[in-house]
Amino acid sequence: MMWSYALENSDRVLLLLLQHTGLFALSMVLAVITGIVLGALIASPALERFSGPVLSATAATQAIPPVAVIALAFLFAGIGALPVILALYLYSIVPVLFNTVSGLISVPPSVVRAGRGMGFTEFQILTRVRFPLSGSIIMAGIRSAATINIGAATIASIIGGGGLGDLIFMGLKLYRIDMILSGAILCAILALVVDGLLSLLQRSLQSWEVA
Repeated sequence: MMWSYALENSDRVLLLLLQHTGLFALSMVLAVITGIVLGALIASPALERFSGPVLSATAATQAIPPVAVIALAFLFAGIGALPVILALYLYSIVPVLFNTVSGLISVPPSVVRAGRGMGFTEFQILTRVRFPLSGSIIMAGIRSAATINIGAATIASIIGGGGLGDLIFMGLKLYRIDMILSGAILCAILALVVDGLLSLLQRSLQSWEVA
């Protein structure tokens, strides 16, 4: 039943899938860049003493439902793709920032001291010691953020953002189970594919750390 609807309306379904992927990809790239840069700053020697409160605060913000974030973005940016990207961006930063700070501060101090003893600058220690050793932890945060992002993006349709949420909400209005299943299952498949690709990258980082 679901596949018959998807095949009969393949152009529309493909367009919504591409919209959903675009919303996810753009907001996710921005969130990863911001989360890693902020995490590196917070975990730096000058600010590391604040890392505990920051981790506590970011952990608490993960309890905020995505619909609330999207509603706030709607109030400030109106309707359309822009507020959706803004909301997904803000919502996805949290796990990336949390894992980046956690990973960087978990690097053994003896390893950091060894880097300094070799004459490394703080930037070299960050890029050549701390980031490589915490890469798999950071990737776990990115994987978590990606899954949350893809799921939250379905709510985008309530403020005109498009994506697979259009199928789900339209199906609810029309009592069309085939439309609901088309949107929900395609969203789940997209999440599984993205998580699988990120999992492969995480394993390669783990192998690098062991090596």
